[in-house]
Amino acid sequence: MAILTLKDKRVAAGSWGESKQRVNVMLTPTAIAKIDGVASELDLTRSEVLERLSRTECLNAIDLSAIVGNSED
Repeated sequence: MAILTLKDKRVAAGSWGESKQRVNVMLTPTAIAKIDGVASELDLTRSEVLERLSRTECLNAIDLSAIVGNSED
């Protein structure tokens, strides 16, 4: 009789030295197109574009609070 075990779904540590976790986000078609455009230009995935952006000084509370938009949250 075989014993079934759950496989660890985390990926091995990659170029960032950490394993990544799957998350779901909701974005407007405009935001998706912009991310896809940057990804295409740099030959990256959407995930890598968001990873790099989140690790820069471009993403901070002061700059983000200055961006006005319609929020559904």
